[in-house]
Amino acid sequence: MTNEYFTDAIILDKEPIGESDLQITLYTKDLGRITTRAVSARKITSKLASHLEPLNLVQARLVQKNRFQVVDALCNGALPKNSDSIAVLQLVKDLTAEGQPDYELWELLKSGQATGASVLRALGFDGQFAVCENCGNQNPSYFLVKQLEYFCAPCFVKSGKPVSFALE
Repeated sequence: MTNEYFTDAIILDKEPIGESDLQITLYTKDLGRITTRAVSARKITSKLASHLEPLNLVQARLVQKNRFQVVDALCNGALPKNSDSIAVLQLVKDLTAEGQPDYELWELLKSGQATGASVLRALGFDGQFAVCENCGNQNPSYFLVKQLEYFCAPCFVKSGKPVSFALE
C-alpha cells in the first residue's frame, strides 16, 4: 500500500547515499521528524537539489511505500542563517522522535526565532528548572545531548566532555 502526503517541512539535514541519492531529514508540520530518500537529487540535472538544503522551508510531496521518498519539493523561503541555526537543527534532529509531530516546536522553528534554549524548553528540557548533574548548581550553562544532562561551567570544564550545546 502506498501513501502520499503533501506537507510543509523544514530541511534539518542532508547526507549523500550512493552515487546520486540523498537522505534528507525533515521536520514536518503534520508528521514530525522523518527521514526520507531523494532519488537522483545529486545529479546535475536534478530540480530538487536546490530545494533540499538545510534551513529551507518547503512544501514537500512525500510518498511512503516501505519508507518515505521525497518526490517533489517547492521552497517557500529559508530560516535565518546565523551561528546557532545549524546547531538548533542538529538539536531537533537528535532529540525528536521519528514520526511524532509537535505543533509548538513546529511553530517555533518556522518563526525563525528558535534558539537552543527555546528548543530545549519546547521539548521538556527547560533549563530554568535544571541543576548541574555534578554539583547541583542551580544555573547550568551546558546541555549534553547524548547524556541528556545539564552542567555548570566549572564542572563542564573539569569533565573534559565535548560541547554538545552551550546555553545562552
